Amino acid sequence: MKTVTIEICMGSACYLLGAQELIETIQALPEERQAQIDLRGSTCLKACGQGPNITVDGELFHNVTPELLLRIISEKLD
Repeated sequence: MKTVTIEICMGSACYLLGAQELIETIQALPEERQAQIDLRGSTCLKACGQGPNITVDGELFHNVTPELLLRIISEKLD
């Protein structure tokens, strides 16, 4: 079973730009898919003006929307 580590920035700027929606998107996934995700929080990914920011297996993504997050998860796990 493939797994992926997703780190979501929860710093002030990213939080205000929608980081909570990204967490909710992951929490809404089926349990089988959630089991493949190691979800972590971060206080800052040092790209505040481009948030919300995440890393996926160490790769940084900017301006992440719930739709983009789902696409990234699908590409990494399927």
